[in-house]
Amino acid sequence: MIRLVLAALLAVLSLAAHALPANVEHVETFGGISQYRLKSNGMPILLHADRSAPVATFMVVYHMGSRNEAPGYTGAAHLLEHMIFNKSTENFGRAKGHKTFQEVLYELGADAGSSNMTTWYDRMNGYSTVPSDKLHSAMKIEADRLGRGLILDNERQSEMTVVRNEYEIGENNPQRVLLQSVVATAITSHPYHWPTIGYRSDIEGVSTAKLREIYKTFFHPDNATAILSGDFDTESALALFDKEFGGFPKSTQPIPRVLTVEPPQEGERRTIVRRPGTFGLVMAGYTRPGVMHPDFNALMVLDNILSEGVNSRLYKALRDTGIASGVAVLNFALRDPYPFLVQATLPPGKTHEEAERVIKAVLADVAEKGVTDAEVARARSQIEVDLLRTRDGAYSFARNLGEYVASSHWKRYVTLPQEIARVTPADVQRVARAYLVPERGTIGWFVPLPPGTPRAAAVPASPPPQASAAQATPAPAAARAEAAQRPSFAQRTVRRVLPNGVVVDVIRNTASPTVAVRGAVLGGDAASPAGQPMMASLLSRMLARGTTARTKEEIGRLLDSVGATRSYGLGLGDTGFTLAGAARDLPLLLEIAGEELRSPAFAEGELALAKQELETDVLRADDSTADRAMQRLVQLAYPQGHPYWQPGRAEKVANTRALTAAQLREFHAQRFTGANVVLAIVGDVDPQAAIAAAEKAFGALPAGKRLEWPQLARVAPGAPARELVAMPGKANMNLMLGGASGLRRLDPDFEAALVANAVLGQSALASRIGKRVRDTEGLSYSLASRFGFSEELDGLWFVNVNLAPQNLAAALKSTREEIDRYVREGATEDEVRAQKDFFAGNFQVNLGSNAGIAGALVFAERYGFGPSYLDEYPRRMQAVTREQANAAMKRYFPAGKLHLVVAGDVPQLPD
Repeated sequence: MIRLVLAALLAVLSLAAHALPANVEHVETFGGISQYRLKSNGMPILLHADRSAPVATFMVVYHMGSRNEAPGYTGAAHLLEHMIFNKSTENFGRAKGHKTFQEVLYELGADAGSSNMTTWYDRMNGYSTVPSDKLHSAMKIEADRLGRGLILDNERQSEMTVVRNEYEIGENNPQRVLLQSVVATAITSHPYHWPTIGYRSDIEGVSTAKLREIYKTFFHPDNATAILSGDFDTESALALFDKEFGGFPKSTQPIPRVLTVEPPQEGERRTIVRRPGTFGLVMAGYTRPGVMHPDFNALMVLDNILSEGVNSRLYKALRDTGIASGVAVLNFALRDPYPFLVQATLPPGKTHEEAERVIKAVLADVAEKGVTDAEVARARSQIEVDLLRTRDGAYSFARNLGEYVASSHWKRYVTLPQEIARVTPADVQRVARAYLVPERGTIGWFVPLPPGTPRAAAVPASPPPQASAAQATPAPAAARAEAAQRPSFAQRTVRRVLPNGVVVDVIRNTASPTVAVRGAVLGGDAASPAGQPMMASLLSRMLARGTTARTKEEIGRLLDSVGATRSYGLGLGDTGFTLAGAARDLPLLLEIAGEELRSPAFAEGELALAKQELETDVLRADDSTADRAMQRLVQLAYPQGHPYWQPGRAEKVANTRALTAAQLREFHAQRFTGANVVLAIVGDVDPQAAIAAAEKAFGALPAGKRLEWPQLARVAPGAPARELVAMPGKANMNLMLGGASGLRRLDPDFEAALVANAVLGQSALASRIGKRVRDTEGLSYSLASRFGFSEELDGLWFVNVNLAPQNLAAALKSTREEIDRYVREGATEDEVRAQKDFFAGNFQVNLGSNAGIAGALVFAERYGFGPSYLDEYPRRMQAVTREQANAAMKRYFPAGKLHLVVAGDVPQLPD
């Protein structure tokens, strides 16, 4: 409480230093967040300053979502979002001859990860994360989205097919399909009954007039909240906000409210989804109150106790026993009642009945016997640190604050840690008894049918009846000087090479009391021994399953007690690891990671479980049209025996089953050595103390030798092939064109190749293929071209297009025509400039968090660039010329030798 009072006092004192625009008033400051309001229309804005990186996020949260729809126009909010995401407004879009939103954002360096629009049950939002000197552009974009959308019929028609393709992609996902079925069975009356994306018939049938009606009803400044987080000058930012949003009028009518209250559930409900697939799922849902109800905090703790970590109840009951290969709890923070959902993924040989019985037994045990003080303390600590980590960077802060704005109130983002700290074991047992009631449960099964089984046909619809006859205020000189004097990343980095070869980079950032650690062990999936393609993948899964000194449960209790997390992930050229927690706990995080990397136990029981989970993942990938298409393209591009060549499902499963603990130990001893480890630590830490902790934790790794990749000749593109990977019953399919590129990461023209490819297909909305296939023709929701696999060895060039089967011929024709035109013409000066601006700005945006900086440092060290790469990269990209980009494309693009691979439900390939 004292900290909050001091923060408020300091904020009030700081107001005296700011001359507010006449139309702006300060409302209050709480927990480091200041609320202001426009006098002309009541629109609020929440400001949170963080000057640790020259990045800012501006967001507008609209208080409307799919809960404001009704049958006949379900999914309309999401389709409307698409219409103001990149279609025409007064100042953006093609209707009036302007650049689109995405073209402008792309040139600012924004990307879909932190600059986007999204729709959820309770809200829609639009946001842009940009270099802080581009803040005015971000505000202009959101202002046009708020009040100047044109909502044109010809643009709705093409965007509808894009949204329909997004719907079809979801139809390929068993988890999503089962989730929608369980929720629709549990909630029968409230608008949460339908998914945010809506029903297919409504997506196709909603009129442009209806979208305009929704826009005019809900898009008003007094039904929206703005959020600004990151590096900005308060006076200048508020002047910009007033300039862009102050002229919009209030709504002249009351904003419609949702009146429907879900009636009580009287008896267990069940739903079964039977579709072609490779693995089963069980889901149990129990309706609980919305986020504003006082019981929700205890439900958050219950969620954690059930599902977070190796010591959680569901993990021990389902995963440790081999009944499930994956478990999860979904407890969405929504305004109104919604199911508390438990999900289990079944490995081969396990039944739905077994998993359902165990889930119910675990929930009943909590309700009958309660939980322990230790479990609650662990959960409270994890939730507290999770909340602290949401403050890492401008985008993360704005995104998470926005969810509280939508579901409850922004102050809850500040007070939630204190509220969670008051939850007791008795509270957890009470909410379990109150809401996890068997008679009020909804049970769902996804039952996989053999591939090729026909999908259920829709009941024919009835035929329709016959129709009867100002300039922005400049930043103060002090603010400009502060930005100019910000030290470079190279200057801020303390770098050490430990005696055994481990490289350690540390940057201190005091913006929040957290720390992010990223690391890599060279030698990833491509370094698996010949004939043992699953070796690296299985090894990476064993790292978190106990060491020779401690069990996974003991390590889990240590991490859980301080709310810390760690994970391992396999890449093509390295095994990555991620650590996150409170800065004070850095020594413990490093100690655990060092121990797990140095001495994994490879216990037989854990190995059997890891194999089971890995086999399930192989089956899941084999059921994905995207994974199957990529697998076949790789097989066509590389000769068998090449490190990048990929085997099929049968070989992967057989090798997974055959690998032994002795083989894993031998592979581990070869690869996990000091010379192959790179470590980056970024957060509120003392660099010298952090390096000392790293040496203590990693210094015992044997030095070894740095991994040397085989000296292979670059793979030349072969004769083009055309192949269909038949996957009957899939609503979405993947079209891939590609082949061997010859490009490697350390090639001197790598940046030029990136720019050249980006002109053609980097972005689904700001590239030649994207503008035609998605934006103009509406044939795909998701598409991109890439130089992929271009790491230590040479990779592929490919373009991937998601689409419905009926759009295959048209999408293939358009994609090929754009590729052929690009081969003939090359990139223009304007196109090259736009892509250079994107790469330079986007790199800065990605450095807007501790985790982003740490990841960039690891990447730079992996390839020998060093910390100065973080400062040099934008200049390297801006130095690329049009001539260099076009020359790189001619050198590395396999023109005339592109393989065509299509995976999905189509009888034959088009010409």
